[in-house]
Amino acid sequence: MSAPTFFIHPPKSGGSTVISFFDLNKGKDQFVVFEWDREGWDKCRARLLETLIGGGHQPYGIHRSLKTPLSYCTILRDPLARQISHYRYALNGKNGEIAHGASVSATEALVLRGTLSLDEWVSESLGGKNIFVQMLTGHSAPEELSLEIAKANLRHHFSAVGLCENMSEFLLRLCAKTGLKLPFYFQTNITSGSPKAIGQLSEKSRQKFIEDNQLDYRIFEHAKNEIESKTRKSGSVFSKALELVETIQAEIDRLENPHLHSSVVFGFDEAFLAKVHGVIGRFDLAPIEEYVRFAQSETQPLADMYDGFVDSVHDGVVSGWAVNLSRPEQKVLLEVRVGSDVIASGWTGEQRPDVASAGYPSAHAGFSIALPPDAPDGFHVAVADSAERLHNAGVWRRGWHCA
Repeated sequence: MSAPTFFIHPPKSGGSTVISFFDLNKGKDQFVVFEWDREGWDKCRARLLETLIGGGHQPYGIHRSLKTPLSYCTILRDPLARQISHYRYALNGKNGEIAHGASVSATEALVLRGTLSLDEWVSESLGGKNIFVQMLTGHSAPEELSLEIAKANLRHHFSAVGLCENMSEFLLRLCAKTGLKLPFYFQTNITSGSPKAIGQLSEKSRQKFIEDNQLDYRIFEHAKNEIESKTRKSGSVFSKALELVETIQAEIDRLENPHLHSSVVFGFDEAFLAKVHGVIGRFDLAPIEEYVRFAQSETQPLADMYDGFVDSVHDGVVSGWAVNLSRPEQKVLLEVRVGSDVIASGWTGEQRPDVASAGYPSAHAGFSIALPPDAPDGFHVAVADSAERLHNAGVWRRGWHCA
């Protein structure tokens, strides 16, 4: 069975509009919105394994919590435009949803009261600092290494990445990766009101934001360059399909859209979905189908996904467990590294019934790796040929876990 598709939804980057694409293809309420509740992810996980599509404002790494491999996808946006959009959204009460019980952060509440200016919001990155790199890595305080991990994750674990500014192109590629057939959408949860109402942004605040969010600007440019490269390689089969997609999308955009300024929390109106399908049905989709077949023939499999934990370092032996979530029957080769140097390695295979009892798909996940007598301090444990580290994996110094 193919891995479920999980859409990482950065706030105010067009994610609600992406969800309309999934509803058009799979039907109302098939997209599983991941929201934490007292029972954890259990209900969301069960539904995701049933519908195979879901997502939310969750970072890369949720496959570990769900104990299942995922095919990630995401969409990015110009970082400053996203930050300003978030301010506008907070200022108007999240399109009125706050009045109906939508959650609000402390800083969003200050914006709503009119006590926090656009300059203050942007200069301090109060809508999230380097939030794209955060969400692509799971690192709460990203640094330079995080940028390289974000690039590696995009390359190995994301079936598709797109830009908010080029929605049709993103959804066309996403069709090829997911097997869905309709690369169309309708805009939803667009911030209402005039952009002029939020005031002017000073050049000083603009420059400070750009300096503080360099990692996001660099991952945005990296994704943009990768997308442009794929476009060139796809040639006319892609350009013809995209031309048709944009023609049909222009017709969809002419419909009276009841969801333009509303949240997707309560799903989409089925009558409106039917109208959109009616527009699509007037066209011959052969160029789109041809591109999807071409792209699928060129698709490379995503890398395996792992989870694991270092339990202890005692008497010169590192012990713990690790599981290949993609192929749980396979043993996992682990490396003990100091920086990029490998000082020891070993395989899983020891009995760990407690791991299976916790819901993981293997009871033979344990490992014990002997360290060399001259092993230096400051080592960590990682999956071989991968940037993925185990939980509690490092840095270890003299038997103590330091990071």
